[in-house]
Amino acid sequence: MSEWFKERAWKARVRQKRTGGSNPPSSVLKGFKMQKEILFLSNGGIGVSFCIFGGLIERISLSLSDCVSFPEVKFYNKFFERFFSYLEGNIVDFREFLGLFNLKFSNFQKIVYEELLKITFGNIVSYEELALRFGNKNLKRAVGRILGLNPFPVIIPCHRVVPKSFSCYNIGGYSEGVEIKRKLLKIEGIL
Repeated sequence: MSEWFKERAWKARVRQKRTGGSNPPSSVLKGFKMQKEILFLSNGGIGVSFCIFGGLIERISLSLSDCVSFPEVKFYNKFFERFFSYLEGNIVDFREFLGLFNLKFSNFQKIVYEELLKITFGNIVSYEELALRFGNKNLKRAVGRILGLNPFPVIIPCHRVVPKSFSCYNIGGYSEGVEIKRKLLKIEGIL
């Protein structure tokens, strides 16, 4: 385990989604025997919640948060380390971690998300430009709808898609909120 990770291995906030919301013992987490787990980490004003089912990440949710925490689940340590590194402004390619995610999508979603994975750190495309990659600029609304359904923000970088009239005042919508999109674009040096 790297020194960087050891320095940032803050106390985990692990909650079980069930009536009562009590925290499960750490021995339960080691084998992923729970039906669902919520892991939370935060850095740079962005909080990240991971919903895990059967050892696969089902959904990522972002929120504005100033607290600092770091989950201590060894199976995901390298992924969490990279996620923190991204929030600190470092270039991270999350494609190597796609095996950790439940990627059950429609055919059109798969095509759109695969295209999004080609947009690299610090680069943006417009909704129309993305639709043109599929051969029809009129697909921009359908593409926007698929972006809104993205269960893995940051990993599948829908925040890198902006309106054709992009400016610091017009960055487009984002399923996790416009302020979070603004922070992510600042992290990547776009704003």
